[in-house]
Amino acid sequence: MTFFKRIQQLNLFSKKLIVFSIIFIVSLPLIFFIGKNFQKKLKEFEKEEFLETLNIQEIKEKKEALESEFRLEKEKLEEIEKLFSTSTTSAE
Repeated sequence: MTFFKRIQQLNLFSKKLIVFSIIFIVSLPLIFFIGKNFQKKLKEFEKEEFLETLNIQEIKEKKEALESEFRLEKEKLEEIEKLFSTSTTSAE
């Protein structure tokens, strides 16, 4: 108990130094463990399976379909704008 009383009597800088030292000492093994675990997961990562689950080909097809649909809508809009502009110029 006297150990804690001695710590309580220290100035603020010393208390902070003790707390941050403890945090640093505890975090070092955790960071090391996380790094090793991350390396292990990267080595075990199955690239082919991951790419299959993404269905990239299906996404490309949907993208192309949306682009073609967008082009058609854009062409329709341009035709409407032309019709509108010709009707307003003929009315003048």
